[in-house]
Amino acid sequence: MLAQGPAVGVEAWVEGKDDKKRLNEHQVQHHPAKNGESSYTECFLETIDEAFVITLSKSDHRFDRHAFRSSLFIDGSVVKNTAWLKDSPSMEWDEVWEKEGNQMKKSYLKFAPLPTTDDQTKVTIDPLTMKSLGTIEITLERGKFRESGVQQVHTHQLKNGTIHEKGKKFAYSVTAADSTVCERPSMMHYTFTPDQNRKFTHRFIFRYRPRPVLVQMGIIDEPEPSPPPTPPRAARKRNADAIDIEAISEGEGEEGDVKPDLNAKRVKYLEEQVRLLADQLKRTRNGSKDKDDVVDLTLDDD
Repeated sequence: MLAQGPAVGVEAWVEGKDDKKRLNEHQVQHHPAKNGESSYTECFLETIDEAFVITLSKSDHRFDRHAFRSSLFIDGSVVKNTAWLKDSPSMEWDEVWEKEGNQMKKSYLKFAPLPTTDDQTKVTIDPLTMKSLGTIEITLERGKFRESGVQQVHTHQLKNGTIHEKGKKFAYSVTAADSTVCERPSMMHYTFTPDQNRKFTHRFIFRYRPRPVLVQMGIIDEPEPSPPPTPPRAARKRNADAIDIEAISEGEGEEGDVKPDLNAKRVKYLEEQVRLLADQLKRTRNGSKDKDDVVDLTLDDD
């Protein structure tokens, strides 16, 4: 998210630890300072199932000469207070240090569902704490730093527990992942003094939710699934009562003759007349024309 107003030029985002791909932000809004409250920029953040990194950047060079105390709150609890020095263009949070017994563990940050129960006696997270679940908040305050000496890193405990089944829609938190046991490191610590002359603070608030919850809340418009393709229509079988045009035409031709033997009689008669004509022609050529031989080409229909 890019800040606006006096904080324009400062940006905060969350990205995957391995692929460095920024997580999807929805409904980004900026709220100016009023009634003594600092300005802030907020959005809904779509979670992933992998470790992530929280990053801050000064994209405007006018902030290069300024230092900020950067406070990270996860699910309502402060996790780190970091000196973002003026010669550092960016900074990131990607791990926490937790103490377990006599051992120190370094863990990465990951979104995960909280266990739920319908047994009120097993609920360990009260309703007031529930309101702060699902949030990552970064507070920036301009000022000056003075080195106070090298000390061991501070330890932090991420919030965990069990919530009631009724609150499962918001039953997500940031947990420790891929923990490894190691020596507690040391680093330079600083004493911070706020800038009283030009007081400046700004907050970034990420309200993280899984994608199905964001869809249910109406934050994301999930496209309607495409209807399945219409199966091809099967060829219809011919009904037993269907009319066979060619078959009936042939049948009707046979039954439609009024005198079935008439054609055969005509053929036989004409063949006989042709034979007689051939004989007559032969006799004519031989000079023995018989005037009494007359050929009748009519046919009695009796």
